Amino acid sequence: MAGRIHQATLGNLPEILHRGKPVAVDFWAGWCAPCHVMAPILRDMADEFDGHVTFAKVDVDNNRDLAEQFRIVSIPTLVFFRKGKEWDRVSGVKSRQELRKILENLSS
Repeated sequence: MAGRIHQATLGNLPEILHRGKPVAVDFWAGWCAPCHVMAPILRDMADEFDGHVTFAKVDVDNNRDLAEQFRIVSIPTLVFFRKGKEWDRVSGVKSRQELRKILENLSS
């Protein structure tokens, strides 16, 4: 089964964060070239961690309030949550191996 990546907004992100599983939120924009580099890596990780980590994307251009709320100053930025609270964050392009290690720690 393919892992789903939710499109998060101000209206649905709180519910996504409190589903019980750890959450990885990708803050991105359509004009951001590094974000496009990360997209297939995130899809692969969503498949690999399906059932263990929930994945969501926030388009910062359409959700400026969320970008401000989470103090996003560069994109792509991945913010990781455990039990609804921020656990870690990384910015920039990350390799599959780097992201896999973070997600393994997040979901353990």
